[in-house]
Amino acid sequence: MPASILDRVRQGALGAVALAMPLWPDVLPALLVLLVIALLPWQRPFTGLPFASLDGSSPLPWVLLWYAIHVLGMVWSTNSNHGWFDLEVKLLAALIPILFMGAPDVWRRYRTAVLRCFLWASALTMLFLMLRAGWLFQAELRLRATGHYPDGLPYTNIFYSSYFSPWLHPSYLAMYAVFALAVSAFAVSREDRSRWSHLAEGRILPALLVVGVVLCASKIGWSALVLLAAQVLGVRWKEANVRRWLLMGALSTAAFFTVLLVSFAGMRGKITEAWAALQGTEDTAHDSSAARRLVWSSAGALIAEHPWVGSGTGDVKDELVRTYADRQYTYPLEHRLNAHSQFLQTAVALGIPAALVLLASVLVPLVFAFRRRQHLFAAFLVLTAINWSVESMLEVQAGVIFFVFFAALLTDRPQSRTGA
Repeated sequence: MPASILDRVRQGALGAVALAMPLWPDVLPALLVLLVIALLPWQRPFTGLPFASLDGSSPLPWVLLWYAIHVLGMVWSTNSNHGWFDLEVKLLAALIPILFMGAPDVWRRYRTAVLRCFLWASALTMLFLMLRAGWLFQAELRLRATGHYPDGLPYTNIFYSSYFSPWLHPSYLAMYAVFALAVSAFAVSREDRSRWSHLAEGRILPALLVVGVVLCASKIGWSALVLLAAQVLGVRWKEANVRRWLLMGALSTAAFFTVLLVSFAGMRGKITEAWAALQGTEDTAHDSSAARRLVWSSAGALIAEHPWVGSGTGDVKDELVRTYADRQYTYPLEHRLNAHSQFLQTAVALGIPAALVLLASVLVPLVFAFRRRQHLFAAFLVLTAINWSVESMLEVQAGVIFFVFFAALLTDRPQSRTGA
């Protein structure tokens, strides 16, 4: 295949994956197959030492090792069906690092263009969901005005959480949006662009994303938004225009959030759930915040039973469910919940050493990112770490794709001093 055509296919595949993540997740499997085929070393085989394009400053070698431990964990697993399914879900954690080593410059060459695709896709997704919610709201309002009262939850619920984002988990959508905001702040907004591009990518799209994060009603998404605002303020404090817009945006967001809390009982419920969980919880808790304490306690007990090798790649879900039953934790048992923390999930499955490898995949690159002033990379790693703390995001393909795709895209050459 001619090099020029291959480059276009690779650029198109990378951009298509970035667009589809928030906009159309259902087509991601097909696009990922195209991406994998496009990234194969068609012009030349691997030459030299393949790991020369990677070092510990990238999450990729760490996550590749983490996947290898999962393969090894099949040796002491009894539920092989679940184990093979788990390896299939996480397969990109091995494929992307290997393919990156074959063509590292491809990812760097198209980095800004792909990041811009993701920024626009995330913002347009939020805009579509807002328009959808508004349309459904007015339609039901008109029904109520004629004396018809549909069954179900209050019609205002369409503006938040999974009712607002029906095809993508709101925590994932909020994570995408916060990262897209980081892209706007640290990547595309610093380029020389036209006035209209600057207005769209530096003002309008971020406004849509912030409103979307609030409406997702993801508590960790709200926390990540605050942390990102603090990072942007610290990094770009000397830029008066950025400082003014950021402070105005913070005040506007706080006002909008307050209005939602006053107007929508569902939003208030998110806050009261979190507060109640901090105060303690019953074994029959029926909300996500309280249930997390139950599953974390169960995970801790299993880690204590098998601290070095874990329960096995295929047995982690069975062991968690057994513990819920033994402790009579009704809500986690009924929903067969995972550990709701990727670090705990890994420790339960494969032991504390494997969890430390996973922790190193974000902490070690984060140290390098801070030293090299790679602000976007640092934001990505912090966002990943806090989401992994409360969600087992690498247990589903959406979480695996997001992490390994952008980890590859943001990885610089070893010993590089430049930042994104």
